[in-house]
Amino acid sequence: MLTRRARHQAKYLWHKKIGFAILALLFLSVVMWQGLDKSQEAVPASANGSLRQEQYGLPQWRDILFSGIPGLIYTTEPRPVVIVKNEQSAQQLLRETMRFLIGVDIADIRSILQVEIPLLTKVKSVPQTVSAMTLPNFPKFEKSEKVPSGKPLVGLYYTHTAESYVPNTGATHKPGGQLGDIVDVGGALAKQLGTYGISTLQNTTVNDYPSFMKAYDASEVTVRKMIAENPSIQMYFDIHRDAGNKESHTAMVNGVEVAKIKILVCIGQQDLVQPHWQQNHAFAKLIDAKLNQRFPGLSFGIQMENWRYNQHLHPRALLLEVGCQENTKEEAQRAMEMFGDVLAEIINENNIQ
Repeated sequence: MLTRRARHQAKYLWHKKIGFAILALLFLSVVMWQGLDKSQEAVPASANGSLRQEQYGLPQWRDILFSGIPGLIYTTEPRPVVIVKNEQSAQQLLRETMRFLIGVDIADIRSILQVEIPLLTKVKSVPQTVSAMTLPNFPKFEKSEKVPSGKPLVGLYYTHTAESYVPNTGATHKPGGQLGDIVDVGGALAKQLGTYGISTLQNTTVNDYPSFMKAYDASEVTVRKMIAENPSIQMYFDIHRDAGNKESHTAMVNGVEVAKIKILVCIGQQDLVQPHWQQNHAFAKLIDAKLNQRFPGLSFGIQMENWRYNQHLHPRALLLEVGCQENTKEEAQRAMEMFGDVLAEIINENNIQ
């Protein structure tokens, strides 16, 4: 026969067992929920949603579209991140430190002499002139005696031949296969160079039709042919217009509105070798410096890209973005005339013509 104490312990033993079972169920539920949450985070993003199709068993409209148009899926792939190497050397760091501490620029003999001879500080300094000789990695030009007289020195072409300006054309591009406003913009550059007696070869081959996505494949063929047939050409420019708003792509220069000019330099990738990027970059820096000297506000600056855009074919090959779709063709043409003045100055300084 059970005592009163034993009957009390037996009554609450069942309560303890039930409480333990509830806690165990709660613990298992938490563990299962955490495992389910992690598996959802492990699903990678997919451009065509194929994983979603497997997950839910229903095709998405993007999957149908991508499977029907070969190559379209590649247009959704994320653009590689641009990598710009830090070019600051130990010498540059020392130079900046000396300028900060004692106000002497070790690369400028005048600043050293001014410290030793205070009277020199009263002499008005002359702005330093930027030239090809002062830029490291600058690719030397062929001298005039090696360039046949009358042969073209500048080559222009248009990867996106149909690009246009909305205020003039009413659309960002001309219909497939037609020449856009951008060809007239390049024509303004060729005409301005002509006033200096500089011959320009303007290639108007349509490269963006029938396939816009393969335009650079087509324009590479165009440039290779230009190089093979015209060894006299010293520099190549692929003329484009940018996308954006007019306010940021317009400048007032010498009292007139002009479209800003952006210079693109390509550094390539591991599987897209670009052996000339430092030379292209030096060429771009020379043009940018001279634009800022002669026409402040005209340059949009230099943009580095980790593609090639045909710049692997020549040590002085650049891509130019002249304004955006909201600029007028006339604003872009005025910009190209000023750009032509700067190119003529570079050609004359380097005794190419």
